[in-house]
Amino acid sequence: MPHIWIEYSGNLDLDTRALMRTVQDAAVGDGSLFPLAGARTRALRVDDCLIVDGHPDNAFVHVVLRIGHGRNAEQKAALGQRVFQALTQALAPQMTERPLGISMQIEEADPVLNYKRNNYREHLAARAAEAAASLPRTVVGTALNTRQALAALGDAVDAAPYKAAPKAPVLYIKPANTYAQDGAVITLPADVEEVEVGACLAVVFGRRASRVGAAEALSYVAGYRVVADLSVPHASYFRPALKQKCRDGFCPIGRELAPAAAVGDPDALDIEVSVDGQVVQRASTADLLRPVARLIADVTEFMSFEAGDMLLTGAPHNAPRVGAGQRYDIRISQVGTLGNRLAATHA
Repeated sequence: MPHIWIEYSGNLDLDTRALMRTVQDAAVGDGSLFPLAGARTRALRVDDCLIVDGHPDNAFVHVVLRIGHGRNAEQKAALGQRVFQALTQALAPQMTERPLGISMQIEEADPVLNYKRNNYREHLAARAAEAAASLPRTVVGTALNTRQALAALGDAVDAAPYKAAPKAPVLYIKPANTYAQDGAVITLPADVEEVEVGACLAVVFGRRASRVGAAEALSYVAGYRVVADLSVPHASYFRPALKQKCRDGFCPIGRELAPAAAVGDPDALDIEVSVDGQVVQRASTADLLRPVARLIADVTEFMSFEAGDMLLTGAPHNAPRVGAGQRYDIRISQVGTLGNRLAATHA
């Protein structure tokens, strides 16, 4: 994790929080140098240095970026160029208005002694337990979020009513009447002979999430659950599929909540669905068109989630169909399992 120090002259009106974020984002980059999207930051206004280079109108901004050892010369050069370019662009409006000097140096930390203590994992576990204590206020599902599902539409995606591939997430709601427990018997409505079993990774929020950026999205996640998105088979996504997706008991939720810290990469989890003990589907969250962090960012752009709310990342294409008298079981690696038996409505 980089350490950032910004020093600037007192005759300069500077938004240090915004500048810190600019330097931090540029330093973190794609995560290859600093896998943790964060930084320790400090800023200092130098009030006793109002005259720069002998003239009171001059101003300066000096940035020190301290990194750990282990980066080669090419990586350090790329880091420096990337950060200084971002810094220069951020201060361009200031430079058009006044004389301004910008400087930056990168240092490598060489600690003699290094002591650390962190309760982050315990904090995440406690937050996950709190989120798991009650049923969610809201469950939002995502359709057409796998490469296979979109490819299966073929040329139809360019015809009416779609006319183009979705440019935003295709969403629907699973209201509270759909909630069911792991192991419960799901009674099919009289007009439904079979259901599609969508094996979904559910994101469980640990705190309020609104207008969350992709870089920080996973920090809002308390953990993950297995959810069965049951649905009456239907072909159109043009109209909200309330009648197909919102029947009583059509959203069984796994008992186990895997804390976020225990799930290495939510975009690389194996999914397996069995019917009556036989594996009928294997898939992976690697097939998601919008990875978990991107999906969170896109959805929270226009709606908020509270602690305990869930966002379903999308079921694999060709969800197996299951009828009365059969049992399905879902397993998602590192997250848990969920299983229910289906029953017909008694006359």
